[in-house]
Amino acid sequence: MSIKILKHLVLGGLLLVPASIDSSTSRSEQPLTVEVLVERVERVSSNEADFRVRVTNRSGQPVFLTGINYESGSRLDPMYLEQLPATGGWKIVYPCMDTPPPDVIKLDRAKPAIQNLVLKVPLEGVCKERNIRLDEGTFRFRLDYFESEEEARIYMKKFFSKNWQEAHAAVARSGPFKIPSQVGN
Repeated sequence: MSIKILKHLVLGGLLLVPASIDSSTSRSEQPLTVEVLVERVERVSSNEADFRVRVTNRSGQPVFLTGINYESGSRLDPMYLEQLPATGGWKIVYPCMDTPPPDVIKLDRAKPAIQNLVLKVPLEGVCKERNIRLDEGTFRFRLDYFESEEEARIYMKKFFSKNWQEAHAAVARSGPFKIPSQVGN
């Protein structure tokens, strides 16, 4: 794809970044698959970017995610934003401090959860690096999901313990993308 065509797709907000789907085998021997699709990446200012991310369960059964339930809907949490700088490997840049999510969210088959996210630099909270460069490197979103509500609750209970990895979690990642360097792209 030429740079000119890619620029028009980005400017038109039509760039869909395909997800790479990680799956695990469930008790029913059906693979669990969750798709993370970055539908929009927009640079709002030199230190702010907006994202629209669609998370869809492509399995034949429900999957469970951690998050926060509000009266107006739910938010998947944590949804990690990872950055691949020019040197080194992928690192989590947002959220910069993990907090245990209070709720379990059931995601039924083929029913998407749309997440509109805003990233402002400097990052809020206690971060190793608060001033990440939005125009350097490649980014992707990462989300953990679970086969059952019980597995998600075990994960939440062990969130800050040294045994937190004992809870089985599958991982879904979006395809890599860049944040436009100019406002309004």
